[in-house]
Amino acid sequence: MMFKQIKKYCSLDKTERKILNRTFFWLIYAFVLVRLIPLKWFNSILGEYNNVVEVTLNTKQLQLIFVVKKNIRRVKKHLPWKVKCFEEAITAKKLLEMVNIKSTLYLGVRKGSKQTLKAHAWLKSGDKFVSGEKGYKSFVTVGFYT
Repeated sequence: MMFKQIKKYCSLDKTERKILNRTFFWLIYAFVLVRLIPLKWFNSILGEYNNVVEVTLNTKQLQLIFVVKKNIRRVKKHLPWKVKCFEEAITAKKLLEMVNIKSTLYLGVRKGSKQTLKAHAWLKSGDKFVSGEKGYKSFVTVGFYT
């Protein structure tokens, strides 16, 4: 099985392999940020707060977004922890920055059972979801980073 995965990795084109490697790095980096450091200490790396930027995507950019989404799914299933939506959104945002694609990271909340607050993060580039699409409609947006 390990040989099969190595063979699959080697068969990827250069760009996809580069994105896959950086996906691994950013998922670990985001894990440390989200779980150990308060947001106010690292929010500057997420972008400009509450600033809207319109993005029009061309075919090449849409393909790169697809590659980023696919590689995040690939890597996160091999990590020894459950990747949270905020970690995934940070990773996707940084990977898109690497290929000069603008995106917006949204933060939302909703009331859960017993008056608890649930939080969710999702990333969009233009009108395309990069991460966190599932269930985002039930959350009220409290802020976003562009």
